[in-house]
Amino acid sequence: MINNSFEAHGIDHLSASSINTYIDDPSMWVMRYLFGYKSAGNPAMWRGTAIDYAIGSYFGFTSASTESISDALELSKKHFKQLYEDQKRFLPEHKVDLDKYVKELKSLNKFTNSAVSFYHSLGKPTDYQKEVNLQLEDLPIPIRGYIDLQYKDTIRDIKTTARYPNDVSSNHARQMSIYAKAEDCLSILDYVYVTTTKQEVVSKPVTNVDEHIKVVERVALSIMKLLAYSNDKYEIASLFYPNFDDWKWSEDEIKFAKTIWS
Repeated sequence: MINNSFEAHGIDHLSASSINTYIDDPSMWVMRYLFGYKSAGNPAMWRGTAIDYAIGSYFGFTSASTESISDALELSKKHFKQLYEDQKRFLPEHKVDLDKYVKELKSLNKFTNSAVSFYHSLGKPTDYQKEVNLQLEDLPIPIRGYIDLQYKDTIRDIKTTARYPNDVSSNHARQMSIYAKAEDCLSILDYVYVTTTKQEVVSKPVTNVDEHIKVVERVALSIMKLLAYSNDKYEIASLFYPNFDDWKWSEDEIKFAKTIWS
């Protein structure tokens, strides 16, 4: 039987996000997954969520299902605004950059139109936001994720960007490799690319899945070994110290982190 050091810390699954966070910044991982810090949303994140929701609704997978692209455009804006209102209500201490909010809201129509038109051409997917669990042999808990869209033997993930995606990032490749391995199918990243002068969807298949899974497994086992060090989260936190000069750390995150590393 595999020793389960996750259980003592109340962790019943990992995710692509937790794996990538641990690689990028172990201190951030400790803060989020041991101390329960909830990262606030931002306009760029809401843009992606709103477009994802509009696409799911366009194909009838949500309670707000719609049949026209024009209705999907209105729905994405409504959902985007609701995400902002939810943050103000539930996380009032987190500041929102209003200039970025207005900018993203103005660009939302282009992003949504480009995305919905692209997926309309592919036809209705077989699944939307499907939960998948990858169980690795040496890990006592699964790695869980949610597939944006599935088409028989292919899964597709929706990413929105204002920069042309020359390459698939390692973070994205690991995420999609987890899904591909769990479903034993091809995985494709669809980058919805929009600028002031151009809009298109750039599709990139994820290759070398097994190599990415090896990295995922090594990182997951590293996390397991870290958690075995102590049942006390403060003792584990003492093994690291955040670099608050790193741009990834927001003011809110630094404030919370200083209650741990004080």
